[in-house]
Amino acid sequence: MDNSTYVAISKLTALERQLDVTANNIANANSSGFKAERVLFETYLQKDDASLAGEGTNYVLDRGSYVDDTPGVVVQTGNPLDLALTGQGWFAYEMPDGRMAYGRDGQLVLDAQGQVTTASGAQILDLGGAPLNIPPEFAASVTISDDGVISSPEGGVMGQVGIFELPDRQTLSRGGAGMFVPNAEAQGLAPDETGSSVIQGAVESSNVQPVTEVTRLINIQQAYQHALNLVASDDELKKEMLTRIGRNS
Repeated sequence: MDNSTYVAISKLTALERQLDVTANNIANANSSGFKAERVLFETYLQKDDASLAGEGTNYVLDRGSYVDDTPGVVVQTGNPLDLALTGQGWFAYEMPDGRMAYGRDGQLVLDAQGQVTTASGAQILDLGGAPLNIPPEFAASVTISDDGVISSPEGGVMGQVGIFELPDRQTLSRGGAGMFVPNAEAQGLAPDETGSSVIQGAVESSNVQPVTEVTRLINIQQAYQHALNLVASDDELKKEMLTRIGRNS
């Protein structure tokens, strides 16, 4: 294969990665607290041979991804267990498989054992990193302050919702439902120090803008087709060259 084919393949590989990320964003457009992911690309310049004209050949490299921290719209629900976060803090959860995860999903329910969970069954953690529990009889009457302290109707403190810092993105992987799962070497939970606060009776919507993401998806598909056309054109040129050589030999 010559350089034109390698360039096209590098672009196709990068576009496949961007397609996966964009599709996942669209799939989570209605997931509470979901943060969109963006892909980072850069160009690698390979110098041409000294006998050839030009400055070099440019290849596309996938350099990773980052989380779009733009806040989602806060929607009032009236459910006393629903929580939205303002600021840079994150909730922490114990997932059904036992792993710990970070997220911003505050659409919560109380099960028969008093465990406060998301719809997917992840238990939200308190400030000490333990699963949060509330007596079921107080499910509709608790008060939750902006720092996450949970109080009974009589004013007794029943616990505190944990608000934590999100570790370095490179130490995390997507765990589904907008969750980020630390790797085995990750440090323990670090309380948020940025002044984040809790809004009771509300949830933060996904920050994905569906129209923008669908437009991006269309552009990716068009770029992918253009790269495929480049490979096909290069292949046709080689076939034509070989055919002419065969005729003249």
